[in-house]
Amino acid sequence: MEVRGNKLLSRDFGEQYRVATSLELFYDLIFVVAIANLVVAFEHSLSAGHLVDGVLNFLIVFLAIWWAWSQYTWFASSFDNQSVKFRLATLWQMVGALVLASGVEQAFEGHLTILVIGYVIIRSSAILLWIQVLIDNPSLKITARRYAVGIFLCQLGWIAQSFFPLSYVVLVLLWLAEFTVPFFAESHRQTNYHSEHIEERHGLLTIIVLGESILASTNSFIVLFEEFSYAVLFVAIGCIFTLFGIWWLYFNDSVEHFLRDHGTAFQWGYGHYLIYGSIAAIGALVGVNIEVLTAETAISLATANLGFAVAVAIYLFALWFCHERLLGANFLQRYFLLGICGIVILLGLLPHTVLSIGITVVLTVIYRQYNPVAE
Repeated sequence: MEVRGNKLLSRDFGEQYRVATSLELFYDLIFVVAIANLVVAFEHSLSAGHLVDGVLNFLIVFLAIWWAWSQYTWFASSFDNQSVKFRLATLWQMVGALVLASGVEQAFEGHLTILVIGYVIIRSSAILLWIQVLIDNPSLKITARRYAVGIFLCQLGWIAQSFFPLSYVVLVLLWLAEFTVPFFAESHRQTNYHSEHIEERHGLLTIIVLGESILASTNSFIVLFEEFSYAVLFVAIGCIFTLFGIWWLYFNDSVEHFLRDHGTAFQWGYGHYLIYGSIAAIGALVGVNIEVLTAETAISLATANLGFAVAVAIYLFALWFCHERLLGANFLQRYFLLGICGIVILLGLLPHTVLSIGITVVLTVIYRQYNPVAE
């Protein structure tokens, strides 16, 4: 593996054959644990009937997981040099991610302390990395300073928040501050992320999150073989159809050339919160459907079905936002997925929702093969 010196110098955004490194893949594996814990906690919360709290906690925890991963990924695309310092900083973030993962269950009980500790550990490493960029790249001094100071102030906010009762208003303000930091920092001088590398990295995390949902599909087959039921069979088939269609639609077209525009890249990157979150939610809601069909739960089958439909519709909307609105050459191509979103929501009100949505997603894939959004 090539080591590009000790300085965190800005990399060439036009570098050929830029691919994900083994360190980045190892980093992703740590986040598998956090996402897996989150899916399980979300499923249990919904099955217990805690719908509003469950959804809010899921959104909060997944936001922390996604943002930490996302910010490391974009930084590495611009500055990864495989030096000892960079690897140790990555290790530091991995430790923070493991702490964050261990705090997921408590977060669903309303206690965010461990989650915040893990998140602050991750982000403190980012502060040091940006300070190193400031030292090593005179042309990026202002950008790096804005990143370092902005992230530092946000972490002070997270630490202060942990001493007071949970307030969703404060959480929203803190996340708005986090999201503002990259906009403010990059407004002076933009960093040299590699568009092909960024697209690949986001695709890899899509596979990882799909893997967590595949586990739910596996569990449905386990239940099916223990005690056969047509209802469970329909859920199992519908789940695998849906997930396979999700994979197909996501990787069907490349938007790499659009990501060379920084404004589009920001929107595309932020839109992946909905892509990843919806896929994770789909896995949890398949689990909820199985529980409703095989055990006593505090949630009804109708609610579980509608929840699954909403999660799939959010994914399709996010895919439209990140891909098809950019690629579509005409009105039908550009807005086709939005129409499918509406159909999916309607299917959430009918029996055998998971199977019917799975078939709908497969039909969408077939339509796209004969009517591609990008030539």
